Amino acid sequence: MQTARIAVPWRYLITALAFYSLLQILFLGLAPISGSTEAREAQVIDTILREGEWVLPLRNGIVPSKPPLFHWIGAGISAGLGEVSELSVRLPSHLAAVGILLLSGLVAFRLATVSQTVESELHAERTALLAPAILSLTYGFHQLASQAMVDMTFSLCLWGALTALVWSDRAEWREHHRLSWHSRTFFWFFCAGAMVARGPVGIVLPLFIATVVGCYLGGLKATLREAVRPSLGWLALLLPCAWYYGAYLKGGEAFLARQLLFENVERFVGGAKVNSERWWFYIPSLLRTNAPWGALMILGVARYLTHGRGLSYLGGFQRWVLAPTVALLAGVILFSISSGKRHSYMLPLQPLVAIQCALLFSMFLERRGLAVRQRLWKAVQRFEGVVACAIIALLIAAGVAHQYDWGRHPLEEIVKFACAPLTFRAGLAVLASLSVMSFLSRRPYHLPYARLWFLLVLLMTLSVAAGNVLKGTLKGWPVMSEQLLLTTQPGQKIAVIKDTFDEYFDPIFFYARRPITILSASEGIERCDNTTIYVAKRSWLQQNPELVPGDVRVVTTLRELRRAFEGGKGEDLDVFTCTRRAHEGHVASPELREAAMEGEMVGPPASSDTYQEYAQSRT
Repeated sequence: MQTARIAVPWRYLITALAFYSLLQILFLGLAPISGSTEAREAQVIDTILREGEWVLPLRNGIVPSKPPLFHWIGAGISAGLGEVSELSVRLPSHLAAVGILLLSGLVAFRLATVSQTVESELHAERTALLAPAILSLTYGFHQLASQAMVDMTFSLCLWGALTALVWSDRAEWREHHRLSWHSRTFFWFFCAGAMVARGPVGIVLPLFIATVVGCYLGGLKATLREAVRPSLGWLALLLPCAWYYGAYLKGGEAFLARQLLFENVERFVGGAKVNSERWWFYIPSLLRTNAPWGALMILGVARYLTHGRGLSYLGGFQRWVLAPTVALLAGVILFSISSGKRHSYMLPLQPLVAIQCALLFSMFLERRGLAVRQRLWKAVQRFEGVVACAIIALLIAAGVAHQYDWGRHPLEEIVKFACAPLTFRAGLAVLASLSVMSFLSRRPYHLPYARLWFLLVLLMTLSVAAGNVLKGTLKGWPVMSEQLLLTTQPGQKIAVIKDTFDEYFDPIFFYARRPITILSASEGIERCDNTTIYVAKRSWLQQNPELVPGDVRVVTTLRELRRAFEGGKGEDLDVFTCTRRAHEGHVASPELREAAMEGEMVGPPASSDTYQEYAQSRT
């Protein structure tokens, strides 16, 4: 099988990924941080730059839940940009997403060239471009690529390891069922990076997937022989070992309890603070986050197993066609065994769905012949108009929303102010996309399906960005943090009373940009301090009056913007002072205790004026 002259379509891949990257960066920093997941990672990045602690940066004295590779990259980007912002903390995830798209194309290209007996340059090129195109149009992947989370960086390291194995020397594998030395070296190198990104799962997951797929392709004996062969890449494992040792010296038992015991042992076997789910949790999760590609992959694999075995293949190369499905099943089984389950854990496996769909769809087109490909291309051209109309309708709806009279609703000014930059950048993105499409249409050999992909990526980007901006704005964490800082007098310290695993306050910790003392909710305030202002959930203040050894005066109440104006679910946060009683056993005055119980607002409420002042100061 001679396939040396088939080359990776680098020009098309790089051009498409550059367009994708520029489009995402345009909207990456618009949405305020709206949840604890992003906030806690952003805090660690801010701590690194503010305190210069790179080994074990703490979040207000709390050991972070994940190793620091994501935080190191974010700190480097933030230092280059001159500040820690929504854009700088999300850029590591975006850059990792672009890297995963590229690697998925390379893996798909290699599988396409290996699994075919008849040399087909068009099939290999098409598969290499379809895989990243499908992955970029996967909602779950697209959403996590725009959030400050460690999952995307970990997934990049995992796919670097898997790509190193797939791109081993084919002749050595075909003749000896053995991997080339440089592939094994890079595999262990990326496994070490994955450990610094996510912990021990960084080596467990790629080893488990590689072992299962290796047994499927080459047999158990050859796989075990490769697993125990010495490699220079083992030296790379010294990096995570060195970091764990240094972190233990700084964090001691608290580090071991958080990052090893809780994040790895308890999340696997179960615990009181672990979100345990049913064993079949990831089956609907994969179908939902990969819609519609997950369902299409199942149908494609079933059809291939029933109708595709009559084709001629050399030796065992037919097995390579279904290698992504085997790897996907291995990953799902490993994650399903674990007690703790989250939808984001499936992110490293999403490229496997895209690669499998690309392989099967390209083979389908190859078998059906030129007539079917021409009919499909005409259908794609007609569908371009539908997607273009949807984008235009979205922009028109945004324009109408800016002019629509809400009946003096308090949220009107806030929402319109937040959506103004989004609408402006959306217009720029549409103009840029039209320019690219015009350029492609004039090329004599323009890439099939490229214009439709451009439009679909644009539509998904605008939809996801609009949802994130509205969600972050209506949460109002920047406003709440600004309100807290305005309430605090010069020289006054801030203390937050919360449970150990309660992450509701994390967005305030990030936007406050100052050290905040954390007090245990089970112990309360040991001794009232006149130079400290306290923050706690109203429910805690009402249910635990005995844990506040003094007179309480509620200064102000922090509410999410939507809850402040429309009510609904959520927690009220009371900002209060605690004054020591004159003598032991003195009971707080009825007025002050009633104010604490009922949440009387003495300070400024969360209002649109507060938001305008905050926004203008940020601008």
